[in-house]
Amino acid sequence: MEFELPDAPLELLRLADAALAKAASSPLAAATADELLETARSSERLRRRQVGFDAQLLVEINDRGAHEREGFMRVMTWLAQGLRLGHSEAKRRYGQAQKIGRLTGMTGQTMPPALPATAGAVAAGDIGHQHVAVIMGVMRGLPHSLPTDVRETAEADLAGMAATLAPTELKRAGQRLIELLDPDGRLSDEVDRQRNRSLWLGHQDRRTMTEVAGRLTPVVRAKLELLLANWAAPGMNNPDDPAAERLVGSVEDLPDSEAARERLAQARRRDHRSVGQRNHDALETLLDYVIGHGGLGKPKRIPGQLVITASLAEIKARCGNALTSTGSLVPIGDLVDLAAHLDPSLVVFQNHSREILYLGRTKRSATFAQRLALFARDRGCTAPDCDSEFHRSEAHHLPDWAKGGATDIDKLTASDGRHNRAVGERAGQWETIYQRSGPRAGRVAWRLRCRDGELGQPRINQTHHPDDLARDAASVKQLQQHRQQGTNTDPPSAPQTDDQSAVEARLCSRLGYTIL
Repeated sequence: MEFELPDAPLELLRLADAALAKAASSPLAAATADELLETARSSERLRRRQVGFDAQLLVEINDRGAHEREGFMRVMTWLAQGLRLGHSEAKRRYGQAQKIGRLTGMTGQTMPPALPATAGAVAAGDIGHQHVAVIMGVMRGLPHSLPTDVRETAEADLAGMAATLAPTELKRAGQRLIELLDPDGRLSDEVDRQRNRSLWLGHQDRRTMTEVAGRLTPVVRAKLELLLANWAAPGMNNPDDPAAERLVGSVEDLPDSEAARERLAQARRRDHRSVGQRNHDALETLLDYVIGHGGLGKPKRIPGQLVITASLAEIKARCGNALTSTGSLVPIGDLVDLAAHLDPSLVVFQNHSREILYLGRTKRSATFAQRLALFARDRGCTAPDCDSEFHRSEAHHLPDWAKGGATDIDKLTASDGRHNRAVGERAGQWETIYQRSGPRAGRVAWRLRCRDGELGQPRINQTHHPDDLARDAASVKQLQQHRQQGTNTDPPSAPQTDDQSAVEARLCSRLGYTIL
């Protein structure tokens, strides 16, 4: 069946959007079983072809800097925040566009895709983005010393397999292909190992726990094994031991005496931890040692010191989570123990205001105290939709220092480097405005200078303040109304007091926190 279609990509996509909207509302009950199956195959083929179109569209947007019209400095940020895809999906799309898209060379010529057979299979609707991800992973696993023609043939083989295999089956076939091309591992060398080294911290789960993943080089593994053999030995660095009986440090540092050997034997009898738990506790003790012995340098800047912010109500109740300057959550109940080892700085807010006490100076650079206050208020970069943690941020002046901006706390905001440089008076740059009234008093809004000379709507970044969004949610207000009407079934809470709790007293003595 032939259709007369427009030539413009935007018109074609509008037509496809209208067709899908119509299909979504069309009844499927009248279709035969064969028609339903063919409809599913057509839908999947359309979805897979969309992957190739999106890759080439992303390449064009990136080449022409179109994302900058909406105030985004990088196309990855535009994907993650502008299209609300999130960083994982944005990273996937950007990485696949580099492999199956036709990139532009330094002299302006259009180059073929890095994975031509894979790009062709995507364009035909034979494979989807999961297949592409597997092929990219297998190609990364091939030794770099393989002849170029062999690598090209291997990529074509993988694309051919993908047309008949599911992604999990394709991954197994790809691993077998690597084994056949490099059966004894002799082709892999230091270049391959350095290219594939990594260490990642995953996201915190509901229990604030974090998964760690990575690939260690042989040298790093040997060093880590040596450390764990000494610091994670049975009986060493056991947090369940009483403080007076706990053996801290390396097992090799214990004195060569009968008394020390007996203490170690008793500690081992008390030690019921798994190997993984001993490794974890050894790492924690090592981190305490590095930080406690000046491993971060002098605390002149936020990245050189652990900084925590929490609400006064949460500290009194000893529940909830505090926020660190690196963007991690720490249970309130763990703050006291953390303070005992690391001597961090803690800023406590009263109520939920973001207004900060006056802190000013006549020099351009913000003081360490001012940076602490900025973290407590902003928590991270304040540019719209930016999720850069505070330890990656700079103190941005409102207005700019060169134009008379003062280094006062109500004329500063946290901004990472690229957004700090994006503030200006030209089209496509940003203007920053301190909010002095309203529900977001004390926060900083950003608005884009549009191409037509007009100013966009002020936008406040809520990425670092999910608690504010949750507090304003309709369901929370509805529950509050139920409680006010006497329908609350929660157990009675502990009586409130204005006196400092035992937790506060311990924190004050160890941290010297400031109530803002």
